[in-house]
Amino acid sequence: MMTTTHTKTHWSGAPLGLWYRWRGYAVRWILFGLAVSVFQPVVDNLDQLWQQKVNQALAGLLFGAACTVVFTPAENAFNTPRVKWKTWALVIATWLIVKVTFVSTIALTGQ
Repeated sequence: MMTTTHTKTHWSGAPLGLWYRWRGYAVRWILFGLAVSVFQPVVDNLDQLWQQKVNQALAGLLFGAACTVVFTPAENAFNTPRVKWKTWALVIATWLIVKVTFVSTIALTGQ
């Protein structure tokens, strides 16, 4: 008796490109960056609370956009079968790379 194994194949054989699914990734990364930055406390100069919250929100949007630019090509180049552990490894690596870049830039500009 012969047994057959069914493998899950990709639904399309056409190459998808490096920016495939970028809109979905952008929404997730931007919402993540916005939520993480806006919910940080403001510890000094409480008279300008809303100005600081707006600055935090803008920094979060920029962080999310930068993460989208790093994550989308990496996901589409190195994880075309969409293996879950590879996706999470790329998420963590993306967050780490962009965070180190942002912190280094802030430290070098002296803010």
